Amino acid sequence: MENTELLCEIPTSVTNGLLAQLEKEQDSDIRAEIIRKLGEYPEPQVIKKLWDLRNNLESESDDFVQYEIKLSLRKVTNHPSINIDFFLGNLEVFQLKDNNSQAPKVLIDAALIEEFLLRNQTTLNIEATRVMGLVLEGKINPYIEELGLIQIWHNIKNLKSQEYANRLIIELMSKINVGQVNLKEIDLEKYPNVNLKTAIQVEIARKYSLAGIITIRDREFIASGYPFVGSPSLFLQSLGKDTSPASIKRTLKNLDKAAMEHEKVKLNQLLENEPQQNLFFEDNLFLFQGWKIENFEILCANNNLTAATVILCNTKTQKRYTESAFKKGSVDALFTAFNEALAHLVEVKHTLKSIYVANLTPGQQGARTVKVVVEYDGKEVITIHTHENILKAYFFAYVKAMIAVYAPDEYHPDIHSTQELTYLHKIGERDFRGLNFSQVNLMDGEANLSDAKLMGCNFSQANLSGVNLTNADLTGADLSHANLSKANLTGANLTDVKLDENNLTLLDCTILTNTIMPEINIEISGESRLEKVGQLLKHIDPQSQSRILAVHSMTDSIWWDNPLGQKFWEVNEELIKREISIQRVFILPEVPTPKHLQVIQEQLNSGIEVAWICQEKAKDVEEGYCWDDTNLLISENLSVPRNSFTARRTMNGQTESGYISYQTRVVETDKSIFKDLWEKSEKLSTQANIQEQLANLST
Repeated sequence: MENTELLCEIPTSVTNGLLAQLEKEQDSDIRAEIIRKLGEYPEPQVIKKLWDLRNNLESESDDFVQYEIKLSLRKVTNHPSINIDFFLGNLEVFQLKDNNSQAPKVLIDAALIEEFLLRNQTTLNIEATRVMGLVLEGKINPYIEELGLIQIWHNIKNLKSQEYANRLIIELMSKINVGQVNLKEIDLEKYPNVNLKTAIQVEIARKYSLAGIITIRDREFIASGYPFVGSPSLFLQSLGKDTSPASIKRTLKNLDKAAMEHEKVKLNQLLENEPQQNLFFEDNLFLFQGWKIENFEILCANNNLTAATVILCNTKTQKRYTESAFKKGSVDALFTAFNEALAHLVEVKHTLKSIYVANLTPGQQGARTVKVVVEYDGKEVITIHTHENILKAYFFAYVKAMIAVYAPDEYHPDIHSTQELTYLHKIGERDFRGLNFSQVNLMDGEANLSDAKLMGCNFSQANLSGVNLTNADLTGADLSHANLSKANLTGANLTDVKLDENNLTLLDCTILTNTIMPEINIEISGESRLEKVGQLLKHIDPQSQSRILAVHSMTDSIWWDNPLGQKFWEVNEELIKREISIQRVFILPEVPTPKHLQVIQEQLNSGIEVAWICQEKAKDVEEGYCWDDTNLLISENLSVPRNSFTARRTMNGQTESGYISYQTRVVETDKSIFKDLWEKSEKLSTQANIQEQLANLST
């Protein structure tokens, strides 16, 4: 508030006079002086003028004038009162001026612009870059919603700085129109099935007569009633090689049709890969030991009772058992009749614990999936069946459970679909233990399997990219060849899971915060090892009582200054900010250089507990093992011990080897080595004697 009041006190006549004088002045020294004075007045017209001068810096031949332009622009954009509210309050100054462009007007979603601005060469970034390339070439007349611009400013400010965000917003506003709507004038009843952000974007598109919307959130627009919406990939694919404004306009007009064709192709692909066990089972209805269900029927009587009959037939002897039951409910009657028929074949000892049903598709003829949980001999058996006939879905799921209970050797579990898993989870069902989901593909949606019980499930070959598996229990599950990229496994239990031979699938940008890890050892070296370690450290929970124990052999004192070292140091700094303790032992040569001492001083000043030991003394720690060219890092999680890991790098000449290990034995061994090194090392723990100890070290 104080900064805003200060701005109001700036006499506009002063800045207007300086701006007018600058327009006429030719003398370089006087121009430089005027520009320096302008840097004291963070006003809209001043900032815009300095920005224009910066963009035409080559027209200023004097180096000193160029310097003053950069310095003054830095001062005004770094002023604490200059923020997104300031720019939106002075939209007429910074906004893209009407250029009478014949290019189609298109709303570019803020999330897409962020992908373009912030990400490296990911698939999304490449597509966003191509779309923004059309904008910068003048082939698209771009718009952005006001709330999206606000979102970008805040995200950039948090990631970079307020000054960086201010400069970026000036750049965006000079190239992209800001669309505004009065929220009070939006009839939200027109958008019962979409979120507010989507409704606002549709209203902006209609208000400004835009040709279409390009967004990475295209699925959220399906229920909006607005047809001209497409993802960057769909838009670029439909556009082809002809990128003229006319072709872009034509493509946007056909986006609705293209989206329908795209979904049809995806649906056909899903159908081609859909497991067929359900259909096979229904054609035969085999039980076990040569028996099959020959027929079953349900009749509703007038006395509020339902009659159900089940006939079992032996395929070899043609012997039959027919049983009927009368109950108030259809499912109850059918299950009872089947149990009585089953009693002729086995001693019935199971208990039906629960039944759950979920709609996979809407409508009277839509498919239903039913999950049955049966208890037998102290164990639970779970089976699932999907059918358009809801009674068949119930009955066949139950029949499969009976096969699994009484003839497990003859039971062939289905390979269940993505829909069956996700729709049951949506209705609150969490227990899927032992089921086969090897063909599920959860990559396209915001899949949520948090708190799910997935013990012993088969996810081999499954696509779990980006899936939320928070607190899921995957004990004994098969994750071999599963795509776990960016999956969130926070708090999940991975005890005894089966992984790929090299186990690297588990470290592909996967979130492993407080995850109970399997006893795995991953052989990995080079830059990729450091990258994986950095990724794991970033996901440490500050509330988990974690600490980092590290040993760094400083045979190469400039390692911390090279790009890899700098990147790893940034990870260390982030850990310190989050108040995660770091202890590091430096192994130094007999005669350390000033650079060695500088690195130690910097890390000590940052808050790391630092100690040092010379190479010869370090050899005594592990039976004469030479610690030259050996680095060690242990991430110890005291709250979740099975989340602790150790990483080691060893150089043998020019050959590097290394590992990341979650094996308890290896972690404990490396902790013991660190402890011995730490106890034998000289501590640099207080600011009072740092200089003295470093001086002694240097001699």
